[in-house]
Amino acid sequence: MSHERVELDYGVLVRELEAGLDAFVQGFPLDSFRKGDYKQYPVITLLACSDSRVPGNMVGNMFNRVFTVENIGNQVKTGEGSILYGLLHLGTPFMIVSGHSDCGAIKAASSDFSGEPEALRKELETVQQSLNQGQAGMMGNLSNDDKLKFTQLAELNVDVQIEYLLSYPEIKELVEGKHLYILGTMLDLHDVYGGGYARTYLSNVNGEKNPDLIKGYAELGSIASKAKRIS
Repeated sequence: MSHERVELDYGVLVRELEAGLDAFVQGFPLDSFRKGDYKQYPVITLLACSDSRVPGNMVGNMFNRVFTVENIGNQVKTGEGSILYGLLHLGTPFMIVSGHSDCGAIKAASSDFSGEPEALRKELETVQQSLNQGQAGMMGNLSNDDKLKFTQLAELNVDVQIEYLLSYPEIKELVEGKHLYILGTMLDLHDVYGGGYARTYLSNVNGEKNPDLIKGYAELGSIASKAKRIS
């Protein structure tokens, strides 16, 4: 599962870290924060993969706007309590489950991970269960091309997470009352979908997986036009 480590200049890394911390202070939206009585008012609960190529700011400015939960393979069960807090206590109107191309967790869960530490095995077993569930319900077959196959699996994995969320009566009630939209997205880091690198596609909305139907969701505006699937 691991890849070769690169040589690092720790002096450069420390300076970059310091610059990043300083930039946050300089750009801190204090006036807006003060007007909100220093409390949090997120509008998105984001479940994303921990992969360093999947930045939370892909959905725009994050400060006091995005309640973020990250784990390998973007699994609801791994971060379940945090997600429920965002949806049921903070009341965000959007829940985004973000999968991505070339997901290391998807690849690892599709291989032999028996030699990994127990905690890592436990998380990969959760991913594996999601993949098995997703494949059991899919139409058609997985591609023989690994690049396509693992992206298909990542899409199916997103579907399973949304299905699990909708199994909560409280969440289903919010969705049916149009107080919550659960968006399944795929961040295409490798141009697998053919539309260009780093584009995000809408693969699922509230359990609906048909791109043609999703494009008709007028309430989602131009986001609905990004509906696309390969599985």
